Amino acid sequence: MRLAPRRARRPEQINEPLGPARAAQLAHALGMDESMILNEQQYRCLIGTPPKTEDQQTFYRCIQQLTNSKGNAAIPLSSYGLYVNEQGDVRSVCAPNAPCLDVNALLVGPFEKIAIQCGFLQKFLRLLNQTPLLRLIPSGFACQDSHKPTCIIETNCIGK
Repeated sequence: MRLAPRRARRPEQINEPLGPARAAQLAHALGMDESMILNEQQYRCLIGTPPKTEDQQTFYRCIQQLTNSKGNAAIPLSSYGLYVNEQGDVRSVCAPNAPCLDVNALLVGPFEKIAIQCGFLQKFLRLLNQTPLLRLIPSGFACQDSHKPTCIIETNCIGK
């Protein structure tokens, strides 16, 4: 729970950008350091430039969905686990056929090949060895699988 977002006490805190200091604090708590961060060239290689491979397109679309918060989209929804698809529908980032679900399959095989091609294999290996990522991935997959066909879980609002 110490890594979970704080409860919003003011409306302007909703979709508030994390900011570099809090991002660095969160990264440190997760065991991440600067040596694991992709440089601009490595990131561009990961997401590709047109024409993109299918894997690059999947990473690009997922990253767009996970970063569509305040300042990066007209409708900030990522902090709610939502995005707007090409048809204009609001969907969960882990709804059936959502790119972020498709990334799961890439993480368990093709990502290492991409890391080699893009020159960040050592960064990727440090990420796997120095953070809880290897423990989190199977739990995430299991959670998503247990809530098929979508991983949207109904919640109760206080007072409703």
